[in-house]
Amino acid sequence: MAKELNYEEFIEYAQKYYIKGGDTFVECWDRREFDYFVKNFGAITKSRALSMFRLQQSINKDRNGFF
Repeated sequence: MAKELNYEEFIEYAQKYYIKGGDTFVECWDRREFDYFVKNFGAITKSRALSMFRLQQSINKDRNGFF
């Protein structure tokens, strides 16, 4: 089973992928958002975090008109 990330580990991981979608989580999520997400949607592993970063990067590209 994959290791669940705590808030500090998640933010540290997001910083490594800052320009690949992690920026939104570094800049916008505090512990409350993280805890809310985990409570309502389940634990965050590195694999899940990467999926979240990719999705956010895609959303950012769409918002900025880069297709």
